[in-house]
Amino acid sequence: MKGIAKMKFLKHASAIWSGSVPTGTGSMKLGKNGESLPFSLKSRIEEVTMTNPEELIGAAHAGCFSMALSDLIEGAGSAPGVVETSAKVTLEQRSDGFWISEIHLTVRGSKQEMTNDEFKILAEKAKLTCPVSKLYSSAIITLDAALS
Repeated sequence: MKGIAKMKFLKHASAIWSGSVPTGTGSMKLGKNGESLPFSLKSRIEEVTMTNPEELIGAAHAGCFSMALSDLIEGAGSAPGVVETSAKVTLEQRSDGFWISEIHLTVRGSKQEMTNDEFKILAEKAKLTCPVSKLYSSAIITLDAALS
C-alpha cells in the first residue's frame, strides 16, 4: 500500500454468549457500534440463517486477499479492475478439539490488463502476503485464480 507510513491500526469486534454450547446463543458485533449478528452451535454445524465465526473468518480472508491482490496488480502497472473472492472455511473435529483446517479461496478478476498466467502469479503472491493469510497460516490455504 503506497503512501501509508508504518502505523498500527486497532479494530474492534466483540461477542457475547449465554447458556451451554448445545442450547445457548450468542451475538457478535463488528466495530464499536456494529450491528448484532446472532450465532449458535447450530449455525456452526448446520445451514441456518444465523452467521458463525467461520463465515466471518472467510469474509475477512476474502476481503483482505482481494485488497492485497488489487494492490499487487496496481504495483505491477495495471489497473486493479475488479477482484471478486470467495472463501470456503473447513471446521474439522480432531482428537484435540475443533480446528479450522482449510481455507479455499476462489478469485476471479475482470477488467485487468494482463494475462491469466500473470494474474495467477500475483494471486499466489497475495495468498502469501495478505495479513489474514499470515494469521491463518496453520490452516491449509488453497487458491483457484483466473480471469473471467
